[in-house]
Amino acid sequence: MPRFRWGLAAARLHLLVLILAGAALWAAGPVRDLTWADIAPPLRPLLARHGIREEKLGERLAAVRDRNRARVGEGDRDHLVYYVLQSTDFTTLPPIEPAVSAEELARSGVVPSPVKARIDAFNNHEDAKTGRRRSERMAIFRDLIARERVDLVKEYARAMKFAAPAGERYRERGLSTDTTIDAGFVVYLSLSALRRLEPARQIRTALIVGPGMDLAPRTGLVEAGPPQSYQPFAVMDALVASGLSSRDKLHVTAADINPRVTEWVRRQRGGRPTLSLVAGIRDQGPVRLSEEYREYFATLGKAIGVERPLRGLEAGRLGKSVAVAGGVTDALDAETLDITVERLDARYDLVVVTNVFPYLSDAELLLAIGNIAGMLAPGGVVIHNEPRPVLADALLALGMPLLQSRSGVIATVAGRKPLYDAAWMHSSAR
Repeated sequence: MPRFRWGLAAARLHLLVLILAGAALWAAGPVRDLTWADIAPPLRPLLARHGIREEKLGERLAAVRDRNRARVGEGDRDHLVYYVLQSTDFTTLPPIEPAVSAEELARSGVVPSPVKARIDAFNNHEDAKTGRRRSERMAIFRDLIARERVDLVKEYARAMKFAAPAGERYRERGLSTDTTIDAGFVVYLSLSALRRLEPARQIRTALIVGPGMDLAPRTGLVEAGPPQSYQPFAVMDALVASGLSSRDKLHVTAADINPRVTEWVRRQRGGRPTLSLVAGIRDQGPVRLSEEYREYFATLGKAIGVERPLRGLEAGRLGKSVAVAGGVTDALDAETLDITVERLDARYDLVVVTNVFPYLSDAELLLAIGNIAGMLAPGGVVIHNEPRPVLADALLALGMPLLQSRSGVIATVAGRKPLYDAAWMHSSAR
């Protein structure tokens, strides 16, 4: 009996060692500040053109960090305004499209009366009297108001500067946590193309930069499910479905500047969340979703979970829920990270960064792509959707040739240009 017990204990110890070894293998290490040594020499002349040199690096990075922290707060308050304008959770007043409201404010210079009415409804709403539980979005925004003593009228006027189509000055706006399922479409197409280009390629580690969550978008708020972060699951699903990865060998790290996003992702680890997946564009009137997008949506989630119906959808909305299978979230972790000034000491086979670069100045973009290149494994692939020439110049200097570019039509619009997204794939040297 003592010998049996020792054998069992030894076996358990051996298993624990294997588990810890596996954890060490995938551990990204702590987030640390970017240093001059991290910046690849070919990138330094490009940075110098923007006034970033070794002797001034610390000063510039500190300024960028402080500004980005302020922009995270501005982005949260932007989402609060978009929620107040669009939500049906706290009032029966008609929703207001932020872009339309921004144009009206610009014309008149006065906060429109329907906006004032919705602000009053939000401020005077008492959740206890509604007979229902406070929604997660409402709880988040109530906490934000209590913490920062937000003046909604003042924040409305500020947020509307960037809500109109002509005011899309991303580099001046708050840092948005916004995301939709639609953002994963072109990544799915890119990964499918990568599989065809290189059938033998296997991706074991992936970094998602800025996955965001669907708190309250600038347009088209959908409240069919609670706030969630979709992109880490969408990328995992696409990798497994394409054959580029297997569920038992894949590890994904989600890195976002907003701690609310990373905290949500961390809470899912070891669990079996149910994702509420809703297309961001309604198939209605002159707008028609493309067959390629419909195919993407139909397959989304099947490689990592089980589909279920989703109730409460508007007419013309594609939607479903996906119950994530057991063990999937064991391969997922998250780090709060400002990609322009911080990095992880890890190497990834794949980095996905979409709808993040538009918020960065040219100098910040150079810092970010240099940082990302330094975290790629030999032969690793980065997928992005930023068309600025300065990024192409940086990738060329870093010796990261274009593997392929992809574009995909999400929807056609009668009498207008189609709604589409595009992405570029680059690989590091092997």
